[in-house]
Amino acid sequence: MTIPTIVRFLALTASLSVATSACREVAPAFGPNVPLARQNAEEFFYSVGSRFTNIQRSPRILRARAQFGHYALTPSGVYNDTSVWLAIGPDSARLFGDEGVFSIDRYIVNTKLSTTPPDALSESREIVRLRMLKDNEYEWFTNVEVALGSIPAKSMTDVLAAALAGGEGKSPAAIRANYTTGFPRTVAAMGRLFTIDTLRAVPDSDGATTYDIAIRLTPDILKATMPHYAAYIDKYISKGKYRITLTDKTGGRWFDAWAANYYMHFRMRSKGGHFAPLEGAVRSMPEALTIHVDLSMKILIFTVGWTEMTGDFEVINTPHERGWSMHFAKEPEWHLPPTVGYLLKSSLRRPFQDPGIPVRISIRDNPGSQTILNRRGTLVVQESGILRFLNRLSGTAVGDFLGPSEREANRFNADAFRALRQDVAALLQ
Repeated sequence: MTIPTIVRFLALTASLSVATSACREVAPAFGPNVPLARQNAEEFFYSVGSRFTNIQRSPRILRARAQFGHYALTPSGVYNDTSVWLAIGPDSARLFGDEGVFSIDRYIVNTKLSTTPPDALSESREIVRLRMLKDNEYEWFTNVEVALGSIPAKSMTDVLAAALAGGEGKSPAAIRANYTTGFPRTVAAMGRLFTIDTLRAVPDSDGATTYDIAIRLTPDILKATMPHYAAYIDKYISKGKYRITLTDKTGGRWFDAWAANYYMHFRMRSKGGHFAPLEGAVRSMPEALTIHVDLSMKILIFTVGWTEMTGDFEVINTPHERGWSMHFAKEPEWHLPPTVGYLLKSSLRRPFQDPGIPVRISIRDNPGSQTILNRRGTLVVQESGILRFLNRLSGTAVGDFLGPSEREANRFNADAFRALRQDVAALLQ
């Protein structure tokens, strides 16, 4: 499993976990009134859920995905593969693109190069560009856009604020009862893999509430219906360790998440639905923060990872866009097997040199057209012996995921978003 795939898994897990632990107050936050809230929620969950439903990809796309995963850190292996690329740009960049649309009971993805945003509900566009900078240096760029309907970007932050505010001042037992009765289908769908083992909501003298949530992965339950996905989680996800922390310039912590040994922990504090620092007086979250990421994975017999990957984290908060922008320009401390200790490690520094690693995730609305979920990022790699070693490991994990494991993972996600759609609709009757 590549690092971007891990990040997407963690992001999806976090979003679904927040949804599962959400309160009844979340549903009306999808719009300024009940009819619009119902429409926005219906379109949003329909669109996101559709992208996981019975995905049908053309043979060329299947090959491209496999090649991108196999040569992610050694792009020379795919740069001249004419069976993958759809076009060559004026700077000799290789270009690939696809378009997805939901039709009846399946999500159909075909090759297409397009620079126009999706213009129909659930439609998606993806662009992959690979550019050679030097003989052994390559730059990857990916841009993914998904149409979400007419929901304003502001409504998505309103939903998060409602989820945080809904638990403030309530006991853990009351919060559990709230989401269990309000989201019964979602709890059942996600209960095959996730169990909220610990839920604490501790009020303080400032009127804020600190949430401490521990979620246990239960692939032993999941394997009854999705054995390949459960086995993949057992083999890779459960053995991984990560920590993600957001801090401000004073060192104050605003969010803390970590995972190991089948458990994921999330810690945050809020007042009135707005994030507050985990320690100290309540104050507004600054738009400029620092993100700290530690990660460790075991693939085959090797354990690889890093500590203290730090980057700039900016909150995107404009009238028509909400999201996060990250930029990593400092090399972390690497943790690699002794067997590769003799290899030159200069190539590990290259991604963090100019221009660094920018990642941007946002929801952007445009009145009169589709609201767009956008994810894009850039990565420069310098091929070397150590990159070839790491690429063999990541390629192994990617190969294990593509096929039955991915199909079952998609089915799990589709079930979860379908359940959320039905539960929210029921609350807004």
